[in-house]
Amino acid sequence: MRAVLDQSTLSNEERLLLLGSRIQLNEKEEELMRYLLKDGIDVPQLIGLASRHKVLQLMTPHLIRLDDEKKITTTYKFLLHYHYIGNRQKNMERFKELKRLLQTFRKAKLKAVPLKGAILTPLVYKDYGLRMMSDIDFLIHPDDRKRASSLLKEEGFIIGKYDWATDQEIPISREEEMMWRMNAGNLYSHIKRSGEDFLKVHRVDFSYDVELKKNYDATNALLDAANEKSFLQTDTYMLEPLDFLIHLAFHLYKEATNVQYVYLHADLNLIKFCDVREYVKFAEEQNQLDWHALQARAKELGAEKALFYTFTFVDLLYQTTYIDQLQQLDMSDQAFLEAYGENDFGSSKMWKKSFVERFFSLDNRDELEEEPVIQLFPERQ
Repeated sequence: MRAVLDQSTLSNEERLLLLGSRIQLNEKEEELMRYLLKDGIDVPQLIGLASRHKVLQLMTPHLIRLDDEKKITTTYKFLLHYHYIGNRQKNMERFKELKRLLQTFRKAKLKAVPLKGAILTPLVYKDYGLRMMSDIDFLIHPDDRKRASSLLKEEGFIIGKYDWATDQEIPISREEEMMWRMNAGNLYSHIKRSGEDFLKVHRVDFSYDVELKKNYDATNALLDAANEKSFLQTDTYMLEPLDFLIHLAFHLYKEATNVQYVYLHADLNLIKFCDVREYVKFAEEQNQLDWHALQARAKELGAEKALFYTFTFVDLLYQTTYIDQLQQLDMSDQAFLEAYGENDFGSSKMWKKSFVERFFSLDNRDELEEEPVIQLFPERQ
């Protein structure tokens, strides 16, 4: 049974968030945005909500263009505009570094597959100002962890975090690095000073366990199927389109159901649902999306729950009907849609609040009945 979001229960700010978080708007969507802006909004609240969901820069062109009645003051328009162009400048610098890294990995014959925003920004969003990127993500084989880290260190990276107060890169301790390596599906962030004021540091994230099951079956299958293609004028291993979409679902489901991401306020960010919707539209336009083949591949990778969860809530937030295409998954027992914490506690717990309540909350730590034995609190700038 498809869940339906009652729009009458949402504030104007919440409705604008969902409506404006897309690359293109149709005529009906533009008119509704105009109406909501005219009806009145709390601009600071909208900015806070959009920032929490990492879509402020995506909404900005729509908000500025459709604010016919000047309900958003010039002061806030400056703030929105500067955020957008600052994000564009950051990403332009980030992609210069990405190209250098791809060439480094190719020369060293390291199979490092770019993921998420590294692909979505130039391929789908196209405008570098629209998609926020916290880091440059790669998928690597578990056996390549040490070599990947060594290559970055040769390029001037350290394993650590950036401290805003002191404007310094702080190496993490060996103990912290080992705890992270044993309990996370990715290496601790590698960072390097960028030389660009808008960016501060480059941050690279190597993922090697997409499911956090520690058997690496899905990771190995994704890497085995990756093929070399030209990307940023460099021959680069890339996931096949269906695998890329499944990886987006793996990533979304992992962060939505693991306690560690609740502490990071990253459990339910709209940008992840937006990415899936925009990539589906792109893949369909390119004739790269066969829904039957997608479901068959999901079964091979053990991604049925991740895929069903992802499209259930993409449909809820965006009022789409993609879940109708996933009947082959045969998900008759859907209790997992409200479960979390299996990797953290050894058994699943059930959320008390609804998905919508958690989605619009600024902090869901009040949901947690207990803390996990292992806590990972990376700093995200």
